[in-house]
Amino acid sequence: MVQRGAGFLRSTMDLPSLTILIPCLNEERGVASVIREYAAAFPAANILVVDNGSEDGTAAVARLAGATVMMERRRGKARAVATALSAIDTDLVLMVDGDGSYPVEGARLMLEEYLLEPVDMITGIRSAQDATPAFRPMHQWGMSIFAAVLNFVFRFKPLDLFSGLRLFSRRFYQHVPVLSRGFELEIELTIQAIDKSFAMAEIPVPFRSRAHGSASKLKTVRDGLRILRLLVVLFRDYRPLAFFGTIGATIAATGLAAGSVPIVEYLHTGLVNRLPLAVLAASLMTLSILIGLVGVLLEANLRYHREAYHIQLRKFRAPIQKPSRSYPRVLAS
Repeated sequence: MVQRGAGFLRSTMDLPSLTILIPCLNEERGVASVIREYAAAFPAANILVVDNGSEDGTAAVARLAGATVMMERRRGKARAVATALSAIDTDLVLMVDGDGSYPVEGARLMLEEYLLEPVDMITGIRSAQDATPAFRPMHQWGMSIFAAVLNFVFRFKPLDLFSGLRLFSRRFYQHVPVLSRGFELEIELTIQAIDKSFAMAEIPVPFRSRAHGSASKLKTVRDGLRILRLLVVLFRDYRPLAFFGTIGATIAATGLAAGSVPIVEYLHTGLVNRLPLAVLAASLMTLSILIGLVGVLLEANLRYHREAYHIQLRKFRAPIQKPSRSYPRVLAS
């Protein structure tokens, strides 16, 4: 039996094994307090810090605080997480940033939620814990746009697309590839979960300003463009019929517009005087058909791979599906 009370876990049965994964880049000022805070709340958990090529004393501070430190010198949060996941072998993985912005109370809530109704991935919906400028307006605006695009393409509207506090089941983290490099990680994990039909949940968690002296590594324009590029790539790879069908339909519409003039001319005069325009229209229509066929072939191939993937996934017990819940949008409105 698991009870909720004062934010603490109370259970009469053994808890699942847990690794707390903390990817870090130059987080010397905040990582020690994060390690101590989470170690006190989850004394049986393994705390793994991945030093992602830090130029300060992040690794040394993390070791002194009692964490296991793994090195990944190739910069990029996604690379650091992918390296760590290949070495982890616990029932659950809790991913949290090393800047101190996620209080441990949120992690407790997520673990309680998992123990009550297990799912493959739980995402913490960030809500400001105090009146600090924790959420930058430009970031909120960008997140709203990306959430809208994700909803349009994948028919899923996340409440907090870029939350860095996530809980993964073994079934999820051992069967989801991480192919991105940096801050695209969170959106890739979400889309992978949608495409592969993993069970997901989102719950509100507290959020606060990062540790004093710690600077954000997120560059609004640069990382925004990288995330936009990832969305396009994932749209191409996971919705090929819609992707290539849209391109083909656009080209076909252009071809019809270009060909309408020679056609009308031929109907009235019996001659085609604008031969270049007629050739252009025919070429565009042929190109649109070829692009549409590419989409059909890729969709059929993707279906085959999805079937093979889900057959392999049946070897791992799926968590109990939970009813969807509705929470207020607190970050991307």
